[in-house]
Amino acid sequence: MTKSKLIVKNSVFMAIRMFVVMAIGLYSSRVVLQQLGVTDFGIFSVIGGLTLVMTFFNSALAAAIQRYMNVELSLRGNDGMQNVFSACWVCVLLITGTFIVLAEGAGLWLINSELSIPAERMVQARIVFQMSLVIAILEILRVPYNSLIIAHEKMSFYAYNSIVEAMLKLAAVIFLELLPGDKLLVYMGLLIGVAFLINAAYVWYCRREFPALRFSVRGARGKITEIGKFTGWNLLTSISDIAYQQGSAMVLNIFFGVTLNATMGIANQVKTAVFSFSRSVQTAANPQIVKTFSGGEHTEFTQLFMRISRISFLFVLFLGGPILMNTDFVLDIWLSVIPPEAAVFVRLMIVFCILDSLTGPLWITMQAAGKIARYQIVVSTVWLCALPLMYVAFRCGLPSYWLLIVLIGIDFALLWIRLGYTSRCCDVAMRAYLADVAWPLVCVTVSTGICMWIVLAFIDKTSAVTSPFGHFLLTSTIWCLIFPLAVYCLGITRQERIILGELRHKYLKCS
Repeated sequence: MTKSKLIVKNSVFMAIRMFVVMAIGLYSSRVVLQQLGVTDFGIFSVIGGLTLVMTFFNSALAAAIQRYMNVELSLRGNDGMQNVFSACWVCVLLITGTFIVLAEGAGLWLINSELSIPAERMVQARIVFQMSLVIAILEILRVPYNSLIIAHEKMSFYAYNSIVEAMLKLAAVIFLELLPGDKLLVYMGLLIGVAFLINAAYVWYCRREFPALRFSVRGARGKITEIGKFTGWNLLTSISDIAYQQGSAMVLNIFFGVTLNATMGIANQVKTAVFSFSRSVQTAANPQIVKTFSGGEHTEFTQLFMRISRISFLFVLFLGGPILMNTDFVLDIWLSVIPPEAAVFVRLMIVFCILDSLTGPLWITMQAAGKIARYQIVVSTVWLCALPLMYVAFRCGLPSYWLLIVLIGIDFALLWIRLGYTSRCCDVAMRAYLADVAWPLVCVTVSTGICMWIVLAFIDKTSAVTSPFGHFLLTSTIWCLIFPLAVYCLGITRQERIILGELRHKYLKCS
C-alpha cells in the first residue's frame, strides 16, 4: 500500500472515530451538566483541569516516545524497537513517580487555598481530585502502548478503541442517572472503571500484534538519556500549554467563580469536537511526516507537510462555519441548561481552533527534526505570557471572554514564530508556505465569508426564515455548497484538482 493510500485509509478510520466520539461526547456533556448542575459541573471542570495541569508530563513524554518510535521504524524497522520500548518504560515510571509527588502537593494546596469552591462541596472536591489523579496515572501508563500502535499506523484499532471508550463513557452517563448517591463522586468512579478497561485493551492488543515486545526496564542507558532529554525540552511546551488550557480555567475561577468554569467547560467541549477533524488527519499523517523527514525524502516530506497544513485548516473551518452562524440555536438544542456567556465563549473558541489548526503540522515537523531546545524555550516563554496577560485584563475590569481574545492574539504571534523555526531548521521555505498554504486559505476564508455575509444579510432583510431551525438548515446547506466550491477553485493545487478529477472519473466508471 502506498504512503498516500495508507494516510487516506487511516484518515477514514480516524474520521469515523471522530464522528462517533464527537456525537457521544456532546450528548454526554449535556446529560452530565443536567445531572450535576452548574455548580458541580464547574467543580468537575476545574478539578479535572487541575489534574490535567499535572499531566503536562504525559503530553511531553508521549511526544518524545512517538518521535523515537517513528524514527526507529524509519531507520531500522522493528529490529531495535525492544530497546526503544524498554527505554520508554523507564521514562514512564520515572515520570509517574514525579507526577504523583508534585500533584499531591501542588494540587491540594490550590484546592484548599486558591480555588473558589463552595464550602459545602470542599470535601467532595478533594475526593474528586484524588480520583482524577488515578485516571491521569492510568493515562500516563497507557502512553507506550498508544505510541507503539500509532507508530505502526494501526489506526483501525486506535479508532475502534476510541469508539469503545466513548461508548463506555456514555454508559457511565446513563448509569449516572440510575445510580443513587453523590452524582459527582459516582460519575468519577465510573470514569475510573472505564480507564482501567481501556488500558487492559491496549495491553492485550499490543501483546497480540507485537509479540516480540515485552515490558522491560532494561533499556540502554544512552537511549533512556536521549528520550529523557527530549521529554525535558517538551516539558517546556507542555507547561506553557497549561497557560491556555487549564491555567486559564483557574484564573477564570479566581475572578468569576465556578459558574464561568462551567461556561469554559462547554467551550472546551466544542473545541474538542471541532479539533477532532484536524487531529484525525494529523494523527494519521504524523508518522509519515516523521518517517519521510528521517529518511531524507525532502520533496515528499515538503509536499505532505503543505497538504496536511491546508487540510487541517479547511476541516476545522468547514465544521466551525455553521456553528459560528447559529451558535445560540446549537446551544439551545444541545444543552438543557446554558451557562452564562456561553455563546460568546463558543464563538471565540471556534476562531481560536481555526487558527490553531495550522500549528499541528509545524509542531510535528520540528519534532521530526529533533532540533527543539531553543524552539521550545521561545514558544514556551511566549505561551506563558498568557496567564499574566489574562490576570491584568481581568484586574482592569475587562469581561470574562477576554480570556479567549488573549489566547487568539498569542496563538497568531506564535504561528509566525513556529513558521520561522520550521523554515530555518527543516528547510521549508517561508515563501513557499505563504504561497502554497497561507494564500489559498486566506482566499477560501474571505470568499466564503463574503458569500455567507451576503446570504445572511438577504435572509435578515427579507425575513425569508423565521424559525431558528430553518435559519440553521438554510445557512448550513448554503455553506456546504459554497465552501467545497471555494476549496476546489482556490484552496487546492492544480495537481490535486487533477487527482480529484481522476478519482471522480474512476468512481463514475465503476458505478
